[in-house]
Amino acid sequence: MLSHSRLSPWALRGSALLIPLAIISAAALPAAQAQTKLNVQVEQQGNTRTASMTVPVPPQRAWEVLTDYVATGEAMPDISKVQLLSRQGNSLRLRQAYQAPYTFGLTISAELAVTETPKTAIHFRMIKGDLISALSGSWSLTPTQSGTRLRHTITLVPELPGVMQPLFAQLTRTSLRDSMLRLSALMEKP
Repeated sequence: MLSHSRLSPWALRGSALLIPLAIISAAALPAAQAQTKLNVQVEQQGNTRTASMTVPVPPQRAWEVLTDYVATGEAMPDISKVQLLSRQGNSLRLRQAYQAPYTFGLTISAELAVTETPKTAIHFRMIKGDLISALSGSWSLTPTQSGTRLRHTITLVPELPGVMQPLFAQLTRTSLRDSMLRLSALMEKP
């Protein structure tokens, strides 16, 4: 972690953006919720956030969209680029570049190891990354009578001054909700 006395890229660029980003993110949430009747639940415990929703599509369709890593990833509001580095069966490596309100104007990249359990789960963990101490998580897909229940858990620990952590937490919750709404739209698209 960075100390408060040392200026980091986060502090240099991020501190000037704190107030405008908080206002933008607070305004974006009601607008996104008004556009859909989908119920996205987001919970947080420490650095771990969990989002869940039921999408009115069969599990096969949900799986196809989730595992189209490049197209789906680049359609997300917080990911600017995705590269599939390698694939061997159900194991793959990806490189993702993130640029979102929670990155405070910076482009942050991470290389991920991904393991698929076909049509039911995806687990990922960071191998290396910029300004990130830890990144890991999972996706689970559960068939329901009305479609597919998606659950996404992510643990993200940024190298960020403590004073910026509460805003980071708020911005990542908003981004996670927006990403789930975007994902639902992709899955429901013919």
